[in-house]
Amino acid sequence: MTENLQEVALPQEVQAFSILELFSQAGGFQWPILAVLIAGLVVLMLRIVRLFRDRLAARPLIRLSVESTTLSTLENAQSVAEDSLYTRLLSGVLQLHRSPEAMGREVSDVAAAAHAAYARTQRVITYCSSTAGGLGLLGTLVGIYALFSTGTRDAQTIFAGIAIAVVSTLLGIVTSILLELFEAVTHGYVSRYIESAQAWAQKVRSRVLCLSEEGT
Repeated sequence: MTENLQEVALPQEVQAFSILELFSQAGGFQWPILAVLIAGLVVLMLRIVRLFRDRLAARPLIRLSVESTTLSTLENAQSVAEDSLYTRLLSGVLQLHRSPEAMGREVSDVAAAAHAAYARTQRVITYCSSTAGGLGLLGTLVGIYALFSTGTRDAQTIFAGIAIAVVSTLLGIVTSILLELFEAVTHGYVSRYIESAQAWAQKVRSRVLCLSEEGT
């Protein structure tokens, strides 16, 4: 009867083992890994906020009916619009409206500059991801060293060394995966926004060329 009760009690002990308890077994490596995760998420959040503000500022330009607009309407819209990717694209097109080739190059250059600005965010996230993995590997080495340097057969000491090695590696891998995942999602949003802005600028360019031909 006692043996049956012990068999039933074992799963309850396993269930009582929480994520926080697992987190605490990393031997202190959980804190720098957590700091790297927070830093990466903050960088991505700032980029998303910047994208949201840019889209909000560009809303009046996005709502313009490009196919039926006039050159004066575009100039007025550009003069009153807040700074955004759409505003910079429109400004470049209007300044170079007498040179079709120059307009095309300006649209490409502005879009390339927007991609380059986000590439800096990508480099930061890549560094954070690599740092998290490196910290996890360092925890593995420290755990292995702690395991073999003492030369003890004490089960508690052996478990502590193994726990540091396994949990720190696990946290580093999970953090790296999360950062890469969130970066991929953010990259998708940013790329689609830049591509839509570039396509809009090409429509404006075509409209300005038509208006210029009609004026001549």
